[in-house]
Amino acid sequence: MMGKASLTAFLLLLVLVISACSQLGSSDEVSSEAIKEYPNTDIRNIVPFSAGGTTDVNQRLIESFWKEHFPENMVIEYYAGAGGEVGFTELAKAKPDGYTMGSINTPHIILQPLGRPTQFEYDSFNVLARLVHDPQVLAVKADSKIQNLDQFIESVKDKPGSLSVGLTGTLTGDHLTTLKFMDAADVEVTMVPLAGSSDQVKELLGGHIDAIMGNVGDVTKDIDQFKVLAIATDERHEWLPDVPTFKEQDIDLVAAIDRGLALPKGTPKEIEEKLFKSLEEITSLPEYKKKMKEAGLVEGFMPGDEWTEIISEQKNEAEKILKKYDQIKK
Repeated sequence: MMGKASLTAFLLLLVLVISACSQLGSSDEVSSEAIKEYPNTDIRNIVPFSAGGTTDVNQRLIESFWKEHFPENMVIEYYAGAGGEVGFTELAKAKPDGYTMGSINTPHIILQPLGRPTQFEYDSFNVLARLVHDPQVLAVKADSKIQNLDQFIESVKDKPGSLSVGLTGTLTGDHLTTLKFMDAADVEVTMVPLAGSSDQVKELLGGHIDAIMGNVGDVTKDIDQFKVLAIATDERHEWLPDVPTFKEQDIDLVAAIDRGLALPKGTPKEIEEKLFKSLEEITSLPEYKKKMKEAGLVEGFMPGDEWTEIISEQKNEAEKILKKYDQIKK
């Protein structure tokens, strides 16, 4: 039987353990007062790609209207590298207090945890909203000897790997679309991972790669510099009406990169709703829509809960093609 002294010591230890656990459990919690006063300092916005790319341009547009909705500044911080993984990790690990948000891109956040060890999973975020729905294109330089998709395919059928295609990193949308293209066309290209879309364009126009698997927004800003061989949509796109789809050319390929904003998982709902309301208002402004088109960004606003459902569906589809090309982490 336990003595009085032992019992007292045991109860004291139990109180200390419970207190410690309580403190650990509440370390990331945001007080009701902090939620009420939100925001009372600058909010950082993590851009996981290089400056000047399409993700950055989109966030700069959001920033230009930010002060009309919040008294505090939005401060953009760049965490480029590994196809966005560096920035996605920074966002996932940030304190969920509403003072860090960041861009997420799909299928990037789906592919990377599937293909390599990461410090985040596809569902490590509170998704605020989708902002851009950017179809993928295969493009070469305007003065390329390759005139159309048939010639591109013939070249790599005759000599597998003879043409290089620039991508924004590995386990990204460009990477997945290129794998899908190789599968559908039964060809092999040499994939060249790069830091961001601006780097893709620079390398292509500099003659260092043969083609890019990029986005509508990457080529329409200065279309005269490119020859777009195909677009991965069901029907021709209004921004590139003269460009045939992959499907028209007997390649069953539909793909797009979606971009939006998210918060670290666990951010209070009240803060999330306040940020979403402002994003919804900003993206509905005629001036915002005009600037989006001028910047070559294909608008695709969608509430976070709807986008989250689509992301879950995309995960199942992506696993199949990654398995086929032995891209799933062991």
